[in-house]
Amino acid sequence: MKPLPLVIASLLALPAQAVTLIDLSFDAGVTQSQRQYFEGAASFWNTTILGYDLIYDGIGQVRPHSLTINVSVPAIDGVGGVLGSAGPQTAAYYDNNPVGAPTLALLYAATGSMQFDAADVNNMIGNNTFFGVVLHEMAHVMGIGTLWTQNTDLAGAGTYNLYAVGSGQYYGPNALAGWQNEFGQSGATYVPVELGGGSGTANGHWNEVDGGGVSTGFVSNITGLDFSKELMTGWASNPFFLSTVTLGGLDDLGYIVDYSKAGLIPEPATGMLVVAASGLALRRRRRSP
Repeated sequence: MKPLPLVIASLLALPAQAVTLIDLSFDAGVTQSQRQYFEGAASFWNTTILGYDLIYDGIGQVRPHSLTINVSVPAIDGVGGVLGSAGPQTAAYYDNNPVGAPTLALLYAATGSMQFDAADVNNMIGNNTFFGVVLHEMAHVMGIGTLWTQNTDLAGAGTYNLYAVGSGQYYGPNALAGWQNEFGQSGATYVPVELGGGSGTANGHWNEVDGGGVSTGFVSNITGLDFSKELMTGWASNPFFLSTVTLGGLDDLGYIVDYSKAGLIPEPATGMLVVAASGLALRRRRRSP
């Protein structure tokens, strides 16, 4: 499956107002029982995102933010193999100066797509993994791991450093603060980023031991869980938890977030799968016991 193309969206002139961030558009084949997982995940993120740091578009006008995600659950190749794809498709430009040169500019995801193989969805629902996977993929649509490089120095050289592909070092200040404080890494200067797992896993997730299933030794002082259980690592395993690193990563992308949401994901999950970013094909993988 090909990566989802990302282009800059042109926003319509609408009066500024508070909006719900994520709006879902379902293809006809998505069943009501499947929809509940996507709707629950959207509700979780909609109550986590409280607002936006930037409100001015490229011509100095205040524009409302919105994100529409198209959801489809087609038959692809049965259980295992290709799980699907997810990522932002278009992004909207905002900056912090309506009248002159900005010191900060960011691209916010405006539209995105989530596609999952129907057989894999039914299997994950049966294994209680699906809700966590949908939350993970929605975070990728919002920009975690997918808009890091696009938002690095968007307003000009030296203005805002998030990530350089292949570096394994994420410098966003809010995610870094979460890494320092929640995981006891007070001397850290960056958050480690995954470089293993191949395309779709590398450069798009927080780092853990390649293949998953092995403790990193970094333990959350909120949940008491090892970082390998964090929602946005490349190999997700139960129980999923949301850390202040991921919340800080959304903060770095210009969202005002509710940090009190850090903790266990509301629905427990079992099993393990590799989850991917950047709209690349997601392939189910097994780990060694």
